[in-house]
Amino acid sequence: MTQPESSEARAFDARLTEAQKRLLPGDAKALEKAAANKTPTAFGMAMRVASDMIAGVILGAAIGVWLDRETGHKPLFTLLFALLGFGAGMRNVWRVVNTPVSETDSAADAEKNGSGKRGKD
Repeated sequence: MTQPESSEARAFDARLTEAQKRLLPGDAKALEKAAANKTPTAFGMAMRVASDMIAGVILGAAIGVWLDRETGHKPLFTLLFALLGFGAGMRNVWRVVNTPVSETDSAADAEKNGSGKRGKD
């Protein structure tokens, strides 16, 4: 069973709502604008792909070098883990590139590049 709200809880909620209205005027419009700007740009996508590939190879090679030093095998683990890092980077790139574009994202893109509803009437 739920207990009825106390007067302290109601007063706190009222103060919280008041503070949010003061600090975030036009909150709904700001949230809509932020949601519209969340579509990835080509430069952002390229940077993410590059960083995923580079990070995978560097991290794999670093683990391989450390294992080579610990075990005494010179190029074995470095090559093996560099290849594993490359594979992990490719897997991350594949996931980024093949994410489905929702209808809202494609509509926002159409508005950005001018091919939206305007001119189709």
